[in-house]
Order: sequence, then structure tokens, then C-alpha cells
Amino acid sequence: MKTKVWAVIVLAFLVAGAASATELPKMNVVQVKENTAMLAYSFSHEAPLQVSLTSFDGELLYHKETEHQTEFKKMFDFSELGDGLYCISVNYGNQSINRVVKVEDKQIIVSSASFCYEPYYKVNGKMVNLSFLNTRNKPVYVNIYQNGEHIDGSNLGRDLTIQTRLDFSHLKRGTYEVVLTDCVKDHRYTLKL
Repeated sequence: MKTKVWAVIVLAFLVAGAASATELPKMNVVQVKENTAMLAYSFSHEAPLQVSLTSFDGELLYHKETEHQTEFKKMFDFSELGDGLYCISVNYGNQSINRVVKVEDKQIIVSSASFCYEPYYKVNGKMVNLSFLNTRNKPVYVNIYQNGEHIDGSNLGRDLTIQTRLDFSHLKRGTYEVVLTDCVKDHRYTLKL
């Protein structure tokens, strides 16, 4: 009898541990009036957040970074942006949650949430080590920009784990934007040399 009780207790702990280990944040985007939607993000764990709205061609329309938080709310007015596809993304730690928003005839249609890992950047002088977990095994590209002008780029492949070193030693001092693109979104990183 004691063995059965202990087995049930251990099983209960395993189920509870698995449930808490797979907990994901919630991100809802709801139309509140014509051309206006509200973003509501919540998660049980505090994390610094990076919230962004981009057009589907990659133009950054809104960006905000926060301190450690468990909730974030923001109203987006699409009336001046017009009909089209947009991506709302919340980065928390090394992961992000994303939703595609379609604005058409004053109506807003929102996709289901997609989760992905964010790339890791380690700067060492004028060298940047880049690591990315490509869980979708889709093609991944990296491009480098300065003041909106394309400087360099390459195809990093579709491997599950992508690791590369970017060499900035031949570039002048300044601010550069490294954009890693996978099938879901553009992951942006600003580098100052």
C-alpha cells in the first residue's frame, strides 16, 4: 500500500513539474474599435520586455523596452498606417511571442500566437559571435545595415543550431543594425563600434 501511495505522490509531482515547466506567456490582440487594437501580454515570470510593431516588409513602426515586468498593455491605432499585414512581437528573455495582424476595411484579424527563440549575440571587440536555435529548420539569413543602407549579408542555412562569427574589423566606427531573419520574424540587434 505504501508503495502505491508513494508512486501516486511521485507521479503528482512529475505532472505538476511538467505543467509548470511548459508554462507560456499569454499575448492577446483584440480589436476595440475601428482600426484600433489592444495588446495585452501577461506571464507569471518577470522579464525585461521588448515590444515591437513592424510592417510586413520589416519597417519598425513601434518599439519599447521595459524593466522586469509580468504584464504589458498597449493600444495600436492602424488608421494612419492603412490596410496591410503587421507583426506584433513581445521578446521576453531569450524567447518571443508573435502575432500577425491583418488590417482590412477597418477590421482587424489576428493570427494565433507563434513562439520562437531569440538569437544570442556576444560582442568581442569588432567580432560578433551569433547563436540561434532554428526550431523550424527553415532558411535563416543575416544582413547588416548602417543608416538603412545594406552593408553585407549571407544565408546561414537551415540547421537546427546556427553559430557564426561576424567580422566587423573592415568597417568604420559607427552604429550598425544586424538583422537575423527566419520564417517568422526579423530579429534586430544594434551594434556600436
